[in-house]
Amino acid sequence: MKILITLGATAEPIDGVRFITNFSSGATGSFLADALTRKEHKVLALCAKTAKCLPNLCEKDFFTDFSSLDNMLKKTLKKENFDLLIHLAAVSDFSPALIICGGKKMRPQDVKKLPSDKDLRIELKRNFKIVERIKNYAANSPVLVAFKLTNGAKGKAIMEAVSKVKGADLVVHNDLEQISSKTRRFCIYKDGIKRKVCSLAKLPDTILSSAFELRPS
Repeated sequence: MKILITLGATAEPIDGVRFITNFSSGATGSFLADALTRKEHKVLALCAKTAKCLPNLCEKDFFTDFSSLDNMLKKTLKKENFDLLIHLAAVSDFSPALIICGGKKMRPQDVKKLPSDKDLRIELKRNFKIVERIKNYAANSPVLVAFKLTNGAKGKAIMEAVSKVKGADLVVHNDLEQISSKTRRFCIYKDGIKRKVCSLAKLPDTILSSAFELRPS
């Protein structure tokens, strides 16, 4: 099986040296990429340049910000056909559009380094959901697995979060409170219904078996 994985967090530039990001390390995506490579699948990992953890066994390419990842997905999925897309990248919902520093308006891409002795305001623009467009970028019909992370969500809040993920065939949910827990678990949803629950160790096989059920015969 040919598999594409995205991992790590986008870094949205404020100037040439500062950016907005989150804590995603790329660890789960790297674990999956290496585990699936060991199972003799051909894996390509699109990795954030800021990711602390990177896969060791598969081919890699690197993205920076939201636009970089989106363009890379378009290019890669146009050039190659994949059977399975696993979208773990933590994609920013917003990107800086305008910087106001000391009363002066500037675009982030035009600023090498902002002065630190003036008040700063950042105007953010909302990004579209890449996950909703990924399958449209592909020339074939791959199975798309998307990840959804919540923070302390329970019951109805989890269901609401999962239901907001559009375009994916399967949604894998986990919660921030469990990331460092020995009992960390992942729940796989299809059509808003919880189908399977597994540990990190079982996640590669569980994703493969779930995706296999969706592939055309």
